[in-house]
Amino acid sequence: MRYSVKALRDAGLEARWTRTRSGAPIIAARASAKSRWYLVNVTMWSAMKQEGVLPAFERFTLLGDVFSVSQ
Repeated sequence: MRYSVKALRDAGLEARWTRTRSGAPIIAARASAKSRWYLVNVTMWSAMKQEGVLPAFERFTLLGDVFSVSQ
């Protein structure tokens, strides 16, 4: 599976390319229009290849609404 927005969208997630504060390109994804955007990093992507996109995304973002980084 290639690191792409299409792979995430095909699994039912909303995904987009964006950039970090330093300008590096990243993919951000979310499960629905009302949820937060999450960075799809190399660790999450590896888990998505092994477990499937949705199960890995749910596992990695399980506590995202409880613990978050202030902006």
